[in-house]
Amino acid sequence: MTPLATPPWWWPDPPTETLPTMQALRVHAFDQPLQLGTLPVPEPAAGQVRVRVQACGISFFDLLIARGGYQWRPGLPFTVGSEFAGVVDALGPGTTGLAVGDRVGGSVSIGAWCQQLCVPADALHPVAPQAALDEAAVLFMPYGTALYALRERGHLQPGETLLVLGATGTVGAAAVQLGKALGARVIGGATGAAKCAAVRAAGADAVVDLGAEDWKDQVKALAGPQGVEVVAVPVGGAATDTAFRTLGWGGRHLVLGFASGSIGQLKGNLTIVKGASLVGVDLRQFKERQPDAARVLMQDVAALHRGGRIQPLITSRWPLAHHAQACAQAGDRATVGRVLLLP
Repeated sequence: MTPLATPPWWWPDPPTETLPTMQALRVHAFDQPLQLGTLPVPEPAAGQVRVRVQACGISFFDLLIARGGYQWRPGLPFTVGSEFAGVVDALGPGTTGLAVGDRVGGSVSIGAWCQQLCVPADALHPVAPQAALDEAAVLFMPYGTALYALRERGHLQPGETLLVLGATGTVGAAAVQLGKALGARVIGGATGAAKCAAVRAAGADAVVDLGAEDWKDQVKALAGPQGVEVVAVPVGGAATDTAFRTLGWGGRHLVLGFASGSIGQLKGNLTIVKGASLVGVDLRQFKERQPDAARVLMQDVAALHRGGRIQPLITSRWPLAHHAQACAQAGDRATVGRVLLLP
């Protein structure tokens, strides 16, 4: 089957009737394929709402969780999936701030790849009537992570030079767009001609092919004598050390993940030589420890999207029944853009 060309639920908004049962993609064993199962429709508890899910993103994090490769393993069985958008179809007792029919987006650690999902009301973000729900599904987690990294952790300033590695990945692509929105000069790093072209199309001021042996020297030449002020590295691996060496005095190196599959190594003396900082980025802990600040940040993400400053690139859309093809495409390193599931 080929992916869906356009979401069948865009016009009008989807119905919000309660289903007695629902479909969900479940992990029963980490060494086994996902199973499309049937579960009772959940009822929202106090402070929760139930969302009729209309679109879900497939991220590297989801695929890692599903095969048991993440540092935290959920108890089996569980429903996989972290990014979603849809329409509120029920409120739990005492829940305020949202109403049935509201369009919302959000993220969870697990549980999103299903038809109906109960989540705390304060974990959801409003989606404007003019915004597409499929874009909203892949907006808040990657762009929230990237904005938290660049603005709150990296203190990126207008006119500074930002280097983004893995610039066609989920978070890397978001960092390229947000770097431009924050007024930085953005150098994007990707591997291969096709991906480098995609980074240019996303608005990067300059692009380096990370497959070239001299990419560090290329970055230094592009950055000039002051060096790179901020490096965003969602990929980890061997690129970690090389990227750090492109920093100028007082630079900030942001660690956003390890999409390459290996944790990067860095010689500690480099931080002294460059007076530079190695900064960890964890959106989940930010949301837990500073919920008010996190809500403001997500409002800023939504505002940037409404204003056309950021735009998720969606490559394909698949029904739940064809999850194997969807996950294969999302996990293919040649894929540029986001792959969605439509429950």
